[in-house]
Amino acid sequence: MPKAKGHPLNVKRVNREEAKFDIYYRDQHVQATVTMEALVAFLTGQTADDSNLGARAEIPISLSNFVNDNFLPSCAEPRLPNPKSYGAEVDLAKAICHGLGKLPLHKIRTEDAAELRDKWLKDGLANSTVKRRLNCLGRILYYALSRGLIKTLPSLPVKGLPAANRSKIWLRLPEIDKLLAGCPEPIQPLVEFLVLTGARIGEALDVRAGDIRDGEVWLPTEKRRCPPREAMRSLNITSLGPRFERLLMRLKPHPISGFYFYANESKKTAISESWVCKLFKQARKAAKLEQHITIHDLRGTFAMHRSMVLNNFRELQYEIGHNDPKSIQSYLDRARKCRPEESLFCRPDAHSK
Repeated sequence: MPKAKGHPLNVKRVNREEAKFDIYYRDQHVQATVTMEALVAFLTGQTADDSNLGARAEIPISLSNFVNDNFLPSCAEPRLPNPKSYGAEVDLAKAICHGLGKLPLHKIRTEDAAELRDKWLKDGLANSTVKRRLNCLGRILYYALSRGLIKTLPSLPVKGLPAANRSKIWLRLPEIDKLLAGCPEPIQPLVEFLVLTGARIGEALDVRAGDIRDGEVWLPTEKRRCPPREAMRSLNITSLGPRFERLLMRLKPHPISGFYFYANESKKTAISESWVCKLFKQARKAAKLEQHITIHDLRGTFAMHRSMVLNNFRELQYEIGHNDPKSIQSYLDRARKCRPEESLFCRPDAHSK
């Protein structure tokens, strides 16, 4: 039996003209069904342009197999001084594989990435999330190119994404109560925390012991998960109202990891974003909310409800942690059509005065 890289080549004949083989080639686990002519060309070291199996040709390994067997352990090292970077890369790669997983690496083209991008935007994903996923796909393909598994690197549509303005999508008080009532127990405190602080989901999952103290909640920035205090933004607990104060009484950090949001005592790390989004869809269905509502829209909900009681541009921009002044002004303009009593942060005693 022929061998490659010390691993046996298992060949099973499918029919008169095709054969199914299983081989480790160039440190890659390749499983494919090819013609007998292509297999003979591969075994004899010839280059068959139409077989994708020659020594100088591309390897027909699917994106899912490549990510599971090679890319994640070898290439997805943390790009930031943060142990959660690897886990974030794993989540990004899994999300990509949902759309392109069965497609061989050498057949992924710009059109495929553009189609997947449009689908993500239609599903309501934030612009930044789509960019991160496409950047991750670019890193995967670049690594495959450096290993000689593909010949060319497709030009992915990372730049020039269409603006996905979701600032008009937000939940009113009755909808928030329905959503929290329909949330599964593991994520109910997290969803309420997202509504009451406007934190991005990655920021909320990184909140740990020491970030809530002295009457303030410190939120890490999205790009730097463990920054110094000067690079973080703080929210005054008293200004967030009695609902947040009651939520804090229920939150307890993990005794080992210190994270406030975790699945159970045996899990030392924070829960994953993909798992939270999966349970959020169940809560959205139980609350009978529109399907286009995403977990990122809780951030817009916070911005609208804060705009009803703050009416201060700079203070609102700081609390949201938003760079675009047009988005901040749009929240303030729409909040003028609402009454302060409709806000999640309205204090009845202060309003009566």
